[in-house]
Amino acid sequence: MIKKINISMFLIGFILCFTFHGFCAEKAKKKYLFTLKDLIKKAIAYSPEINESKMEILASQMDLQQVKAAYLPRLDVKAIAGPVEDADEPIVRRVGNSNIYKIHDPYNGGIGVFARLDFTLIQPLYTFGKLFNNKQAALYGVKTQEFEVLKKKVEIALRVKQLYYALLISRQGKHAADDTDSFFNDTKRLIQKLLKMGAENVTQSDIYKVEAYRAGTIRAKAEAEKGAKVAYFALKSMIGLSPDEEFDVVKKSLAIDKSQLKDLKYYIELAFANRPDYKQLKEALEAKEFEVKAEKSNLYPSFFAALTGSIAGAPGREKFDNKYISDEFNHSYAGIIFGMKWDWDFGIKKARIDKKRAEYRKLSFTKENAEMGIPIQIAELYHELKEWQKAAESYHQAAVSARKWVVSAMSEFDMGVGTAENLLFGIEKYGDNQGKYLESLYNYHITMARLEAAIGKVE
Repeated sequence: MIKKINISMFLIGFILCFTFHGFCAEKAKKKYLFTLKDLIKKAIAYSPEINESKMEILASQMDLQQVKAAYLPRLDVKAIAGPVEDADEPIVRRVGNSNIYKIHDPYNGGIGVFARLDFTLIQPLYTFGKLFNNKQAALYGVKTQEFEVLKKKVEIALRVKQLYYALLISRQGKHAADDTDSFFNDTKRLIQKLLKMGAENVTQSDIYKVEAYRAGTIRAKAEAEKGAKVAYFALKSMIGLSPDEEFDVVKKSLAIDKSQLKDLKYYIELAFANRPDYKQLKEALEAKEFEVKAEKSNLYPSFFAALTGSIAGAPGREKFDNKYISDEFNHSYAGIIFGMKWDWDFGIKKARIDKKRAEYRKLSFTKENAEMGIPIQIAELYHELKEWQKAAESYHQAAVSARKWVVSAMSEFDMGVGTAENLLFGIEKYGDNQGKYLESLYNYHITMARLEAAIGKVE
């Protein structure tokens, strides 16, 4: 008796430990609940593309800092040191009674060292717009890169929406396939019942017809399950969840909201106001215009002021003070000067100006092309959206009618006045209409997502 109790206690303990371990393992797997906006925010925050574009902004900002720094003084310093012959101050002596004078050799036979420091502090005064135009070009360059980040956000939001809608539609497709399959199961059971009753409106072959008709439904269900898994995995990767983390979406199904769709003019105006690639193009055009002006400024001189000086010393050499003869190894001086720098060439600057002008004109044509193409793109997406809306509404109504057909045909078949063919054909049409409805619904939301991306909407 004691042994039985011990064995029972051991089994209970083993079961509890196993259950507890499974519970803990399940508990350790975190699960989150996200809305579409949550998924978009997390995907943007996790995206390496956004971080890459932010580095481009940083690089542009450093270009701007360089141009701004050009307004400030620039200090050039050169320091040298090395060996030098020691020497005394040179003495001029008369040679005999002649009128010839000779400087005796000042070298005293020693080798020493010397050190020298030269510096020039240059302050630009007037450059005919070189500094201003380069600064403005760099400033618009930064703004151009900022819109590149926004453009990447719109692209990521579109990819998230595509996966999100694919996930929901796949789940709805699975439910629709289950619903259709349940009709086939009910029909099979009904046929078997009628066969046992010896009903005249049913034969054994009707059982095989059920399996033949339901094959498409089974395949549709498998495709829906695969689509849901692929979309889920892709979304999980985009938002950066670890393997021990899971998520689900708040919304369980898709539908059409007619009040969501505005008129065409509304979307075209939003596209020109908010679309990041169009605004980026405008900023790039401004930058290129100032680049042209900066190249033109290079045709003119630049005026500057400078503080220049030099300090040198050689301990083994006597200092030689003479206003007309400079001592390269022992001296110290500094002074302010004003100057002009003018670089001349024979066509190089003109070619650079022409190149910048060509780049500016190319961007101008690109902008004009965008202004022509954006309304066409918006109109195409808008009318495609309305087309899918009508298709979804039509197939939804067809699916409702087909379901009524199935219920009515099943009732007639059960009463012995209907045929299996009519019932099975009705179930097949119901599944087909459900599939086309879901396809139209998915395309409607995908087209809406593309339209939102075309007007620069992120969320």
